[in-house]
Amino acid sequence: MNTFNAERRWYKDKLNKKISGVCSGLAQRLDLPVWSTRLVTLLLFLSFPVGVLIGYLVAHCCLEDKVI
Repeated sequence: MNTFNAERRWYKDKLNKKISGVCSGLAQRLDLPVWSTRLVTLLLFLSFPVGVLIGYLVAHCCLEDKVI
């Protein structure tokens, strides 16, 4: 049985984006407020700038745009 739910995938959300929509898409995926994912990303960036920057760029390049 295929129980894959396409709504639970991680997409870039172009409607609520600040930079590229990665954090807002992650917030929708995890059912969290967008501001909290942006805050956590910023705090992680201040601690591990190279790792977070590489991860964000990979997510920006690999994630699909959310089709409305």
